[in-house]
Amino acid sequence: MDTNIMVSSMIDGQIIDEVVKINATINSTEGMVEVFIDSQSIYSSQNTNDISLDFNPESYNTGSHVLKIILTNTQGKTKAKELNFEVHRRLISINLPEKMINQYIINAVAFASKMDGTLISAKTFTNDDNVVTLSSLEEFGSDEEFMLTFATTDNGSATGMSTHANLTRNNPGVINLKKPFRGQEGSKKNYPTKGFTSGDRISSWNLNVPYNSDYRIESNIEGNNFTVTIIDDIDGDNHDPEIFYLYNYDFGNYQNIILYPPLPENFVLDKTSFTSDDVETHSIFFNSSHSPDLDSASLLMYGYWTANDYAINNFQLIDRRSQYLVPGNPLNYHLNTNFYAFRYSLQYQNYYASGIGIPESSLSVPDNTLDFTFSNNKINFDITGTDHIIGRIRLNDGGNYPIYVWDVTFNSKTSSSLVLPELPIEMDKSNLLRLYKDNLMQVTSTELVSYRDIEDYDEYLQKVIKNHIDPLKVSGGQELIFKANVPFHDGPIKDFPFR
Repeated sequence: MDTNIMVSSMIDGQIIDEVVKINATINSTEGMVEVFIDSQSIYSSQNTNDISLDFNPESYNTGSHVLKIILTNTQGKTKAKELNFEVHRRLISINLPEKMINQYIINAVAFASKMDGTLISAKTFTNDDNVVTLSSLEEFGSDEEFMLTFATTDNGSATGMSTHANLTRNNPGVINLKKPFRGQEGSKKNYPTKGFTSGDRISSWNLNVPYNSDYRIESNIEGNNFTVTIIDDIDGDNHDPEIFYLYNYDFGNYQNIILYPPLPENFVLDKTSFTSDDVETHSIFFNSSHSPDLDSASLLMYGYWTANDYAINNFQLIDRRSQYLVPGNPLNYHLNTNFYAFRYSLQYQNYYASGIGIPESSLSVPDNTLDFTFSNNKINFDITGTDHIIGRIRLNDGGNYPIYVWDVTFNSKTSSSLVLPELPIEMDKSNLLRLYKDNLMQVTSTELVSYRDIEDYDEYLQKVIKNHIDPLKVSGGQELIFKANVPFHDGPIKDFPFR
């Protein structure tokens, strides 16, 4: 019988960027078996027919290598098996959940770049993929920094992008993405109302982070009715709402009602059923070294109804406030104490804050600034202040329906400039390669961000980016100062472009 050497764990031309097994079977137990990587012997044994060895690519130079297994029988005759392979340095592994890409996306790309913008590696991915790995054929040190970019282009040629700079092979090492909740209209029912007048303002808003809601309520005071629309996840991952929360702000009088779905067929929304029981009034004072005579402040106050709602990040709007403040006067809002937990977001001048719980009664605006110059796809930063750990910039074409939105996050403590990553040919469906080549990208806003319980950029990567976590759930809260070159700042800037 002919002697055969079969390698079951590797194929010819394989790229190896992590520890793998070299498994081989030899249909002979007579003679000497020796395993070589290139000319270096890494294993030898007498009279064996099964080999299983760990191969660690970190012990070898990047580039082309040869695995050779040689059997020398008792008569001195040899039989050899050779496989060619390449050693790369793994930069990052991205785990994709099922149906990560929404139905309107025609192209999704992940790519890694050096900090000077030079492309290292790029891969397209679809919903058939479970993991995307990016590696470098060139030598890449474990502490050397790089940038990771995601780009998704929809069937209208609009592209959403996110870049995280100052990553290393060890941090985060792995990213576990989470599928957004994507809603579409489900059941819709109209119900009559009773007792409301033109001065009533019924509000209701539910959010399910990331990116959608479980229901929508629209009131028609003049028509004496309101509509309840249940939002279904297009992928079937539905979250049935535990309550419908509505509040009415009638000439300064805040009242609310909590409804439990499903509503009876004969349900009537009666104004007399609204109550102010268990409602508290709170105030926020803003302290700023740049306070004008008059400036606007706004607040969104949310509530998690149950522990389960908190776990799945589903919350209700309790109050929405927006008013002009004379320095020294507070922003007042209402709080329904029946909720399990709270969440808020607020803005004053160019200051934005959000967090879990309720806002502090006195807030001081940080003395941070992030200015920039932008030319030839390079951004030079002028940063003042110390109360920050990350910087963000947003690029888009400034239109009402932008053809691109590109969000870049970087370590604000160590970065004085940033070169936009070179766009790979895999993004040719996005129509952005020409804009990049001709230096026509536009920066529209910047942010300097700090977190309550995150000390530095490395911790931010571990706590937020690695597992695609809502930053408020792991940090308790964030503060940021922004500068916008457009009338409205669309912030805070998100971590990933997936919708």
